Amino acid sequence: MHDLRHAHASWLLAGGADLQVVKERLGHGSISTTERYLHTLDDADDTALAAFDKIRSRRRTD
Repeated sequence: MHDLRHAHASWLLAGGADLQVVKERLGHGSISTTERYLHTLDDADDTALAAFDKIRSRRRTD
């Protein structure tokens, strides 16, 4: 069961889900507990930069 929970959280974060949303979905009391799932994301920096670029390009066109 733990492996399924871990995979679920990791996939959500890899897909770009907000850390706070994943925290609430898993029922964690502390964001630091949820942050443990971030270590599994090799491309976390790339994902963060892509999200930033997406927001920046949206603002320029609005």
